[in-house]
Amino acid sequence: MRLFCSVVGFLMTGLMAQGWAAAVGMPDGGSDIRGSVPLNASASGEVGKVESVEPGKGKRITIIQASPSKPFSAQFSAPVGGAIEKGERVFAVIKARLVGAEDVGEVLAKLQLSDPPYASFGDNIGVGIHREWMELPVTFVATESIPEGKAAVVLLCGHRNQSIEVESVRLLKYPASMDLAGFPKAKPVKRTYEGREADAPWRKAALERIEQHRKADLALTLTGEGGKPMANAEVKLRLRRHEFGFGSAIVADRMGSDAPDDKRYRKVIDDLFSIVVFENDLKDGNWSPEFDDARRTKRNEGLNEAFDWLAERNIGVRGHYLMQVPTPYNLIDVKDNAVIRERTMASVTERLEFVKDRVVEWDVINHPIAWVGADMLNVRPGLEQLDRDVFKLSRSKTKLPFFVNEDQVFRPGPQCDDTYAYIKSLNEAGFKVDGLGNQAHFHESYLPSPEHLLAITDKFAEIVSKQSITEYDVVINDDEELAADFTRDVLIAIFSHPAYTSFLWWGFWEGTHWKPEAASWAKDWTIRERGKVMEEWIGKRWRTEVTLTTDDEGKVNWRGFPGWYDVEVGGEMKTVNITKADPSAVLD
Repeated sequence: MRLFCSVVGFLMTGLMAQGWAAAVGMPDGGSDIRGSVPLNASASGEVGKVESVEPGKGKRITIIQASPSKPFSAQFSAPVGGAIEKGERVFAVIKARLVGAEDVGEVLAKLQLSDPPYASFGDNIGVGIHREWMELPVTFVATESIPEGKAAVVLLCGHRNQSIEVESVRLLKYPASMDLAGFPKAKPVKRTYEGREADAPWRKAALERIEQHRKADLALTLTGEGGKPMANAEVKLRLRRHEFGFGSAIVADRMGSDAPDDKRYRKVIDDLFSIVVFENDLKDGNWSPEFDDARRTKRNEGLNEAFDWLAERNIGVRGHYLMQVPTPYNLIDVKDNAVIRERTMASVTERLEFVKDRVVEWDVINHPIAWVGADMLNVRPGLEQLDRDVFKLSRSKTKLPFFVNEDQVFRPGPQCDDTYAYIKSLNEAGFKVDGLGNQAHFHESYLPSPEHLLAITDKFAEIVSKQSITEYDVVINDDEELAADFTRDVLIAIFSHPAYTSFLWWGFWEGTHWKPEAASWAKDWTIRERGKVMEEWIGKRWRTEVTLTTDDEGKVNWRGFPGWYDVEVGGEMKTVNITKADPSAVLD
């Protein structure tokens, strides 16, 4: 999971006469890591042009043809002179202005490798650029250690038509213990997305499709003693759990604990979800051959307890994952590719034999395209076919549906196109891919329209029979209303398309979330606006609850969402599963 982390805002400290901003106050304790390499500016020819401005005033980039999905097509780059340790704070002060008639421009600031594969090591931060020269503070938290001379702070600006001048970028490094609240902040750029308006035609059409395709004409026959029909009986039916997979990533250890937070955690799962995925518990790294017997026993007991708890409540589980193409963290230090192959195949076998049929599908290949290169397949001699070997081995052990799981599929460009080509090549080689797992990690720097999501879904429906949103979250700083609206509209769009079988968040509680700012519930369980969307649409709007009277044959008919129903008759409560494929059930 990757890529776009939290946006740290920034606060202007005041304006001087003639439109200049007062100097940003530097927190104490920092060390200069900028070095002596000059600021660089670049732009692809079709997107923009680069100019030098008057001596001492830096560089100007003018965007001629914006590329919203490729902000990196034009950028300023400030090389970092010193080394950076994981967790350290990198504080940048960008002196810049907007040239032209626009009121505000924007750069997307990143801490990344200065050379290919340009991996990101910090927050992707939106920075508003104004017509006055201003010193703009940005704070990164390094997600990994970076050797001296290998990093740069880049300012991406190719995503909108604008002309920006950057005079300088100052860089200071602070200890990992430094409180982020001590760094200057300011108001972010106001954002929205196409199709957000209340009367958007796409939404009306989507809601109509949900009524048409997600609901079904359902029937239940009640029988009593000796199989005799229960005629003229009042029956209360309430949808308990959707057939469609609404759910989230979860942590197995929280499923058996009596801690108050874990009880609350399980209540949300029980109240709202019909499917879950273990965030890390079934990944290769949790099945290392170096684990001793005690650790393996504890892992297996925790997973078995979680599987049992979920099965008792008719909550399905996705299997995530069998193989990851970017080398997993537990194999990074293994230099012998033959050992990597042996360990991967053994781990796949062990996990499949442990899980058996307790999942409904598997992400057989995770990140085949990847954000920093699919190195297991293209830079490790002897492993070029490992994905296909894993596919073949897995298919010999289970008939469950196999998904290919990838991120940024909704963003135009190589990630989408290469994922499509990868799945198509597997299909053509006889390795049938049943579904696309679309991770759908969104960031405020690119919020596609719901109509775009539906168009991409149509494209992949040409080559796979199923699709799933497997890891949804959205990072939007200081605008929870926008985060909630976007979540609502993505949810509506996805549920309206018949290709999808499930929609899963990548966590829902801040206390167990890889991006705490994207959680639906805060650490103290205060619900955020995006969480209210979950409760409103899954918990209330998309529910079926009816009271009916059986006919002479003990039968009732209604139109509703398929799934597990609580059935109350004569003061007795039972549960029955009624599916779209088998919409008539009999309950003794």
